[in-house]
Amino acid sequence: MPEQTLHIHLVSDSTGETVHQVARACLAQFADVKTIEHVWTLVRTPAHLEALFEGLNRNPGILLMSIIDQNLRSNIEKTCRSTGVPAVSVLDPVVNMLTTVLGQAMTNLPGGQRRLDTAYFARMAAVDFAVSHDDGMNMGNLKKADMLIVGISRTSKTPTSMYLAHRGYKVANYALVPKVPFPKHYVDGLDLFVVGLTNDPKRLSQIRRTRQAAMQDNANEDYADIDQITDEVRNARRLFASNGWPVIDVTRRSVEETAAAILQYYTKWTEARS
Repeated sequence: MPEQTLHIHLVSDSTGETVHQVARACLAQFADVKTIEHVWTLVRTPAHLEALFEGLNRNPGILLMSIIDQNLRSNIEKTCRSTGVPAVSVLDPVVNMLTTVLGQAMTNLPGGQRRLDTAYFARMAAVDFAVSHDDGMNMGNLKKADMLIVGISRTSKTPTSMYLAHRGYKVANYALVPKVPFPKHYVDGLDLFVVGLTNDPKRLSQIRRTRQAAMQDNANEDYADIDQITDEVRNARRLFASNGWPVIDVTRRSVEETAAAILQYYTKWTEARS
């Protein structure tokens, strides 16, 4: 099929992250569609609606919204019906189900999931922890960590740590270096969840060569050498096995998939201790 082009209007009364993520997840199922996103955030006044409607006239397509205020929603829905623009409120199915199950009305609070509550500040503290415990920094402070990620260079330790931190977990990570023993004394005596990350040597070699080219690093010849990397992967797996740490191969995983796998192991680990 020829590639189709779709204008998609993402409308939110808050930051727009929710409706954006829903749209991306759904559009991933349609490979031959080119999307042009029109992002409308903090839509809370008639003036905002006027600008939105002008945008719909210029670039008709579809509209996905996360709007709490009923008057604003009614105006958007009415305009979309009159202009033939398909529109969906992405939160309605879940909110309606919760209303039925809980027997409670929704609070009608725009951006309610972004409010500055205890959980929000806990997430910010987790992000700060991940930054200050990246790549082996402050290993003497692991007693405050929820988990430690260990892996050789270029196994997505840092982005995975940051992703988990945004979920509220205090994560430290440590990069294994050839011929440098893992400092096990930092974890001895700690009831700490540790997970090992590994990757296919060929894939790692490609990633490292790309990084070296970007950094214009021609000095470290062994960094992308396939034999050197194979030894690194083998030694890392031996370390993980000797300590009984779960191992995740990130070769064909996105950061989100790696984080999800880590959380599965972490949940089992915490349940075993409860």
